[in-house]
Amino acid sequence: MSTRLRSLIATGIFALLCVAGIVPAARADNVAITYSPATQTTPNFGAICAATTICDYGTENFTAWNGTSGTFVSSFNDAGAGTYYTPAGVTFTGTYSAGTGTTYGSGGEWTKLSQDHYGGVNGLGYPELYGPTAPQVTNKAGTASTATYNLALSATGVPGVNYFGIWISALDPNNNLVIYNGSTIIAQFNSQILLTQLGTCTGTNPYCGNPASQFLGQDAGELFVYVNVFDLNGYITNVSFTNSGSTGFESDNHAVAYVNPVHPVGQYVPEPASLAVFSVGAAALFRARRRRR
Repeated sequence: MSTRLRSLIATGIFALLCVAGIVPAARADNVAITYSPATQTTPNFGAICAATTICDYGTENFTAWNGTSGTFVSSFNDAGAGTYYTPAGVTFTGTYSAGTGTTYGSGGEWTKLSQDHYGGVNGLGYPELYGPTAPQVTNKAGTASTATYNLALSATGVPGVNYFGIWISALDPNNNLVIYNGSTIIAQFNSQILLTQLGTCTGTNPYCGNPASQFLGQDAGELFVYVNVFDLNGYITNVSFTNSGSTGFESDNHAVAYVNPVHPVGQYVPEPASLAVFSVGAAALFRARRRRR
C-alpha cells in the first residue's frame, strides 16, 4: 500500500470518527467562578493566597486613568499599601482599550465618573460603560449594537494570569463580561445565574444597595458584588466588557494574580455545560434605568 493511500485512509477514518463523535474536541480551560461575601469591594487575597507556594497579585483602581483616552496601561499596583505582592522580576501589565465603534471620554460610551451611588470606592472615580442608546452619549461615531472595552493581560516572571477579579456595582441586565485564553472563550458572564443565587432586591438582601461608606445603602434596587474568576489549568489573556441598551456597566478594583496551586475561594456560581455563564437576561429582576449626570 502506498504512503499516499495510507494517508488518505487515515484521513477518512479520522473524519468518520469526528462525525460519530468518538474523537473528543479540544478541551477548554477549566474555570471556576465565585462571588465574595456581601459588602466586599476588593479581592480577599489573604484567602486566595492561603496554602499556596506562589501568589503574586495586584489591583487596579483607576486613579491614573483620566477617562479621556481610548487606551490605558495598568501595572495593577495602585490599590494602596498591603495590596500588591511581587517578588523580584514579577510584573503584570494590562492594556485597556475602547472597542471598535465605541466612543470614549466626556460624552462618550467609555469614560470615567466620580464616585457616586452607582460605583466607586474610597472617594475615587470608576470606569463607566454606557450602552450605545444611553442618553448621555452625544458623540457616538459607531453603529455597534453594544458598547465595548477590552483588557489585554500579560505577565513577566510568572507563567501568566490565572485569576481575575472585579467589583461589579449596580449590576444591570445589560452588562456582559467575556474571558479569553488567546482566541478561546473560557467564561462568558451575564447576570441571570448570579441573580438567581443572590436573589431579588427585596427585604434585607445584603447584596443590594451600595456598600461604600460615602453612599451606604443607596441604589437599593441593584446588586453590588465582587466576582472572582479562577482558571484552574490555563491562563486568562483577555477580558471583554460590553453593555447594551440605555444602562451603564459600572465596575472597579479589577484584580489579577498568578496563584500556584489554584484553590478557588468564595461561593460558587453554577457552570452550565462546559462554559461558565452568569447570564444577563433577567430584565424582570431589574428595572432598566436611564441615568443623568
